[in-house]
Amino acid sequence: MDPDGTLIAITVNWNRADDTMECLGSLVRSGIDPSNIIVVDNNSLDGSVERIREKMSSTEIMEMGENLGYIRGVNRGISRALEMGASMILLINNDATVEEGAVSGLIKGAARHEFAGILGPKILYYGENTVWFAGGRFDRRWGFSTHPGMDKPDGGTEEERRVDFITGCIMLVRSKVFTDIGLFDESLWMYSEDLDFCLKAESGGWESWYIPSAVGHHKVSASSGVKGSNIMTPMRSYHYARNMLVLVHRLPWNEGRFTRHLGQLVVRLPYYTAQITLQGVRGSIRAYISGLVDGFKWILGGGSDTG
Repeated sequence: MDPDGTLIAITVNWNRADDTMECLGSLVRSGIDPSNIIVVDNNSLDGSVERIREKMSSTEIMEMGENLGYIRGVNRGISRALEMGASMILLINNDATVEEGAVSGLIKGAARHEFAGILGPKILYYGENTVWFAGGRFDRRWGFSTHPGMDKPDGGTEEERRVDFITGCIMLVRSKVFTDIGLFDESLWMYSEDLDFCLKAESGGWESWYIPSAVGHHKVSASSGVKGSNIMTPMRSYHYARNMLVLVHRLPWNEGRFTRHLGQLVVRLPYYTAQITLQGVRGSIRAYISGLVDGFKWILGGGSDTG
């Protein structure tokens, strides 16, 4: 599928055999040979490994022996793909799928845009014709990200365009980007790692592109009643707050570091407080504030890229 080399797809699994099998099936239907797929398994106990081996014997399964979390797990997969000589790497969450032709659509997008290092498809809510992701924007002054077009009906054809970031849910990355800037930042552990990666790539001369002719689907929490948002559990709330504060602190001073820090208090805190209140999740507001506190402690402690 990749005329300039080998494309390898990577997904990370932990006790979600049904989702993972559906994800892998969609990759094969989209034209990826099973031997060019890597599944990083974080010590699943639900028979995932056995099911994958039975149905896709040529797919490489990296058994971690413990739950490394998503970012550490996907980094192990990326390192393996680079060892295998991949020229492009497709990262996909195991609760996502791609439509037929989506992968080739992303590859063709990369061919059209010389400096496109990271490309992503239009992503719809699973089972719906409603947009979940259509390219990400990042406000560098106030330090918050948005998904323009989220929750709107899919209008069909759109122009592909350069964006600030591509969601890690489904992203195609030229291998050269990883060799230039490194892998995902494991100190973030979960959330904001995709934005962080895309901003670092941009600083290295690479662009992020949204390719709407390629389409994927994601099983986000649309049934929760707060469409467009995953349920803000205490763990999610903590890392949303802490990691964005760490991310904005690392950006150059001349891009408005003071206002980006302030934005975590005057923009993001009220927004997520309202969202958590609507969702009715106990403990999450306290966890969000705890994340902010720990983020500021990290900054006052002299913060470093190792977190």
